[in-house]
Amino acid sequence: MLHPRLIVLQPTPYCNINCDYCYLQNRNDRTLMPDAVVEAVRDKIFARLAHDAAPTVVWHAGEPTVAPISWYRRAYAALSPVTPRDTTYTIQSNGVSLPDAWIDFLCETNTRIGLSIDGPEHFHDAHRRTRAGGPTWALVMRNLRRLQAANLHPTVITVLQPGALTAAAEFYRFYRDHDIHQVSFSIDEAEGAHTASSFSGIEKEQVVDFLQAILTLAYQDGYPLYVREIERIAHRLAGRSVSENEQVEPWQVIVVAANGDLTSFSPEFMELRSAPHNNFCFGNILRDDIEAVSSSALFTRTCEEIRAGVAACRDGCRYFGVCGGGAPANKMMENGSLATSETLFCRLSVQSAADALLAFLSTAADKPAHAHWLDAARAEHATLN
Repeated sequence: MLHPRLIVLQPTPYCNINCDYCYLQNRNDRTLMPDAVVEAVRDKIFARLAHDAAPTVVWHAGEPTVAPISWYRRAYAALSPVTPRDTTYTIQSNGVSLPDAWIDFLCETNTRIGLSIDGPEHFHDAHRRTRAGGPTWALVMRNLRRLQAANLHPTVITVLQPGALTAAAEFYRFYRDHDIHQVSFSIDEAEGAHTASSFSGIEKEQVVDFLQAILTLAYQDGYPLYVREIERIAHRLAGRSVSENEQVEPWQVIVVAANGDLTSFSPEFMELRSAPHNNFCFGNILRDDIEAVSSSALFTRTCEEIRAGVAACRDGCRYFGVCGGGAPANKMMENGSLATSETLFCRLSVQSAADALLAFLSTAADKPAHAHWLDAARAEHATLN
């Protein structure tokens, strides 16, 4: 039986906006996942999920809301009968176009939503533009308010640019003033079609200072702002993590593209190009099943390379206890090999979050109401010292 943490389903590669840091190779492709692929996902993946599995199923990449709601109704009708009880469905959207019918559908199906909002207007609109080159912030913020009015409270993914690192107070006020409580920070990283990161040459301490300032400001205000990277590490330190690093274990992450192509480990593998790894396409759900893919030479060799990279991290990185071996896609993109350790992504996304948390713990005198993990994390923080 399968026990994945994350299942990423890509209804279409097409995206209706034009972010300058987008890593998608085929964002002009309007292909819509055929019903036959959905049925194969049902029969070969969902029907084999353990009854106690609790995956998060994410509709993602390019912009999933460009697929018609009628398509989703068919997909849910196919998948729901074999979906484990504790499964969570969510959709990751740029938030530009969410008519009432979409909001009604999210409520009707108990589907959560995440929005991509890169903070205050001038930061967001500098990089997230329409296909005609226009701004998108006002459109997204209008839909954020509509979602909140419908009692849907999106998580937010913010892609940081170097200029944001000196504007922590402005970013914090943006989240507070717009009633945003859950945020995840990503760096503008080299990945897929986006071959160079604007963070090359940026010191880790700059990101640490940004994150620590966000935590401190929220603490001082008593505002419940949950930063996903911080929360994940805090739960690891407190011994409350659900599992180890899902990106280094086979089938903990399952990704199915619109055409049925299948990958595992890092979700971003679907966008990487490596001829020796068949571009990390391990099979196609229309013709292959998980067992056959798992026993293939390609999959076996990829597993071995990822394990070698995890061993390198374990042997040489003091952050291994809160990371568990890094992100294979970033190792491949940045280092040219899965069997490697530290990356820019590691330093600026994982290590910086750990350092920011420890710095915050060293200065916070009292337990903030929203940080239920603080006492346990304090007791365990010596792991990184």
